[in-house]
Amino acid sequence: MNVFRNRVRTAGAAAAVAALSLLAVPAFAGADAAGPATPNFNLEAQLRPVAGGSDGFGLVKFRQPKDANKIVYLDVWVRGLASSHSYSLQRATDSNVNDDCTGTNWLTLGQGLVPQAITTDETGTGRANLFRDLAAVPLGTEFDIGFRGIDAVTSAVVLEGACYRLPVSQ
Repeated sequence: MNVFRNRVRTAGAAAAVAALSLLAVPAFAGADAAGPATPNFNLEAQLRPVAGGSDGFGLVKFRQPKDANKIVYLDVWVRGLASSHSYSLQRATDSNVNDDCTGTNWLTLGQGLVPQAITTDETGTGRANLFRDLAAVPLGTEFDIGFRGIDAVTSAVVLEGACYRLPVSQ
């Protein structure tokens, strides 16, 4: 009788574990749906001083959330630039997707269609949270994109980045 009772307990415990694991599966599936997208729709673009230019550094965090909108968020941070001065972030795109940015269609970025300057503090550091709506661009469109920082007064290029390949996502 004890052998039979132990088998029933073991079977009951195994059934409970199996039931709990079935309840956990949807949670893991949901985690994958909210996880990183493939290909990567986000990037961190470094901006370096132009040849013969002064010191400075910039970072652009380019984010395309997985939601119903086609909004790109650009968190920009610069340092080592002239203090209490205004700069702008620009981008150029290239539809010949070959990791060679040849686009000359430089556009000053900001709050949607309204350009916004990045103003440095007394230490030459500045931050800006920018965005761009890509609603007019079909989903899945790929392009090469380059970023640069310009002096907002003289339009001189002070920082430049590498070439990146990005798809439009939602």
